[in-house]
Amino acid sequence: MAKSNAEIQKAKRAKEKELLDRIGAEKRTLIVSKALDDALNILGERHEFEEWQETVSTLLINLAKATCYESTKFASMSRPEIGITDKQSRQLERFAMTGVET
Repeated sequence: MAKSNAEIQKAKRAKEKELLDRIGAEKRTLIVSKALDDALNILGERHEFEEWQETVSTLLINLAKATCYESTKFASMSRPEIGITDKQSRQLERFAMTGVET
């Protein structure tokens, strides 16, 4: 038997409440840029985790409770420089205008 929309929403809220209880959090709105949200959703699909907020929250909580020595490796991670060629730049501009990947 197919679930009604109300049943689906109720199950979704119950799952969210369980998650919040498990990580000891309260419901708040996390404001992120569209690009960050898209990137985190892609990572979630690639690595098969449904709730990227849970993963990011867990990382931040663990990082905050880590000692200074333990957290240094995260604070000093190298950030590679990304070089974009003229061709890539034109492709990005075209994609931004049309929404079609070439």
